[in-house]
Amino acid sequence: MMNYTAVMNYKAAFLLLGMVFWPVVLLADNDYHLMELKALKTAGKICSLEHILQQLEHYGINRLLEVELKENKDHPDNSDYLYEIEYIDPQGRVLELEVDALTSEVLHLDEESISEETD
Repeated sequence: MMNYTAVMNYKAAFLLLGMVFWPVVLLADNDYHLMELKALKTAGKICSLEHILQQLEHYGINRLLEVELKENKDHPDNSDYLYEIEYIDPQGRVLELEVDALTSEVLHLDEESISEETD
């Protein structure tokens, strides 16, 4: 059985590899395919993950754990899609940001607990 650190390192390495090969790569339950992501980006409905992360530098995203693209149902005044970005900050906390996928506006910030990580 892998320990927690090994699993998190595996996820971060997988995400980093994806970002190298495609600017809009997501680890998601939503089953978005690369062609769909490219179409959304080309249509101006989302920005690349690389662009979003550059805009969020001041949040201290030290290590990415997971990124999901979701339809925006909770924030009707914003664009149609949002990124959920789970990461480890410089203090070692696991945080999750909900970010407008077009404007980079942070819609919600939440600290994750270890029990939520293992569920």
